[in-house]
Amino acid sequence: MATVTIKNVTKAFGDNVVLKAFDAEFQDGEFITLLGPSGCGKTTMLRMIAGFEKPTSGEIYIGGQLVSGGKTFVPPEKRGVGMVFQSYAVWPHMNVFDNVAYPLTIRHTPKAEIKSAVERVLAVVHLSQYAERFPNQLSGGQQQRVALARALVAEPTLLLLDEPLSNLDAKLRESMRFEIKELQKNLGITVVYVTHDQTEAMAMSDRIFLINRGIIEQCGSPIDIYNTPVNQFVADFLGKVDFFKGEVRDGRVVFPAMGGQSIPYEGERTGKVDVAIRPENVYFAEDGVLHGVLEKQYYLGDVDDCRVRVGEALMRVITNGFAYRTLREGQDVKLGVREMMVFPDDGLLESMLEIKT
Repeated sequence: MATVTIKNVTKAFGDNVVLKAFDAEFQDGEFITLLGPSGCGKTTMLRMIAGFEKPTSGEIYIGGQLVSGGKTFVPPEKRGVGMVFQSYAVWPHMNVFDNVAYPLTIRHTPKAEIKSAVERVLAVVHLSQYAERFPNQLSGGQQQRVALARALVAEPTLLLLDEPLSNLDAKLRESMRFEIKELQKNLGITVVYVTHDQTEAMAMSDRIFLINRGIIEQCGSPIDIYNTPVNQFVADFLGKVDFFKGEVRDGRVVFPAMGGQSIPYEGERTGKVDVAIRPENVYFAEDGVLHGVLEKQYYLGDVDDCRVRVGEALMRVITNGFAYRTLREGQDVKLGVREMMVFPDDGLLESMLEIKT
């Protein structure tokens, strides 16, 4: 059983507080992703679970056993945890078999057991035919699978992954996402995965913990966080989105920057609001509620990525690729909006924009 319980954990390096009051419980067999921008504290949390860092305060339990907290500290090698690093860290002077066998070799496991375990895990990661090759004879994806096999060979119940795909090209990253997810499902192990890539988090996770400046902004399933973000930061970080200033009046949101054009609204917000609209939720329609001018369109094959000028505001519209054949830049268009997210105008959006600039 590999539940992970984190109770009120903080971490500071001198005066720099990296994590603040982190509370979470990861269930046995879950795929958990710690997601957030660079420097938010996600890798520090992973390293504390692994035992490479000690919390400044709070407690960490693995499988119900206290491993960090107070006067208790269980070293990494005794936590039963496998870890894969961003840099792969495969030994260049060892072939694939010996790289994977290394954790068992240093434990003085009998040779027959090592052979059986390595052959089994190489089959799982589809590297059996490469057992005698050296790392410089492998592709980046194959080296990443070697690192995965080495982390799995000792049969950990908890696997920690620290941005393991960031050094791979885009197509290989995409295929490896699904390989890692399938591997986790087949083995039934708990995975804690660190990334700043929201696409990876969406594709692989059972639950996402979105961290910002050492604080958990929101945790939940990918569909929950994407469709019902708790604030503007979450909406902006996960997926494509445009923000517009508006004001709720008489069952509609009125947009000053759009020349007073409006969208029907049945929610509970009143007064001034920040409205987030994802470009896939905007569509061209003859009876659309907004009207504007198509300024730009970018044909990407499967989609047509458009920019529509609505008053003084620029709205992004992602529609199907066939639309490129019928639309032309400069034409008048009308837009419908399937969904929008309405937040209080509390200054968070302005502070986000200041950070970005």
